[in-house]
Amino acid sequence: MPRSVNFDDWFLPDNKQNEVYAGVELELLLFDAINKEPLQSESKVEQILHEGDIPYNIYKDFYPHQLEIRTSPSNNPSKILKETLELYKIASEKFSKHKIYIIPAPAICTDGFMYCGMHIHLSYPECKRNSYFKKAMGIYPFALSLADHTKNIESGHYDNSLRMKESPHIGLPYLKSDDFFQGNEESLKYKDVIFSPRVDDGNRSHMGKPSTIEFRLFDTPSLVSHYELILKYMMGVASRIKDKNPIVKDLTDSYQQTRNSLINTRDYVVRQRYAVNKIFMMLNSDVCEDVCDHIGVKFPRETQFEFREKKKYSADVNGFISMAIEGGWL
Repeated sequence: MPRSVNFDDWFLPDNKQNEVYAGVELELLLFDAINKEPLQSESKVEQILHEGDIPYNIYKDFYPHQLEIRTSPSNNPSKILKETLELYKIASEKFSKHKIYIIPAPAICTDGFMYCGMHIHLSYPECKRNSYFKKAMGIYPFALSLADHTKNIESGHYDNSLRMKESPHIGLPYLKSDDFFQGNEESLKYKDVIFSPRVDDGNRSHMGKPSTIEFRLFDTPSLVSHYELILKYMMGVASRIKDKNPIVKDLTDSYQQTRNSLINTRDYVVRQRYAVNKIFMMLNSDVCEDVCDHIGVKFPRETQFEFREKKKYSADVNGFISMAIEGGWL
């Protein structure tokens, strides 16, 4: 069966993989069971977090209705998965004593900006920082394909993720030709991809954090199987992506046309569930399945919506609490 992607153009041979470390920021919804609405008390969150015995990886997010789990950097996705589940269980136990549920879902209600997401940070300890930009451009279309296939369909909405459409934190990628061709700016920040290069002024005591690429495309997965897919897929693609990949070549040869293709693909992903990817000229789902097969990652065929339908769970708080148990979080 022919592949939807020519992996020899994009990926290194298996015996030449780059070592990749990843860390995850997972945003979770805090639901006030007494008032029957998303929590709106930042002071309450701080109070619970300061009661003791809560790891520093469990963190108050920007919004009062969100809690964030931050995993330690690791080159082992199974270790990251295990740490995530342990932290989630600790947090759930602590907050439930205050009648607050921690729900892995992007949105229970659609009023205001009630969005939760998953950010994944990637770093290469053995790679020079000027290769990060080219690697990120190569990873990006694969990330778009994954974001399309794993999007949540929540709260009765059958179009794309509200987070991808309306969240103030992410949007269309902004790519400038000067940034791409130089590829060595101290801080290159896009809405979908954030680069955080090492600050190196020759004084080790003032070194910044290691270089990272942060992808911010994903909703908080309601099922652990989808969380695991995002983690292993992104780390697998990142470890194999070439510096000289087709996107880099196309941006070099025809910058504006390729930039438009990237933006159009992102636009299509926002507007419909299975979009035609203008980068691969294939259905995104085909790309995801073929990549998973190539890198040895299990591809879950059941969507989160189908899981709820099978279990007869509603798209409300009770349904998502049940999914936290049945879907593997508790």
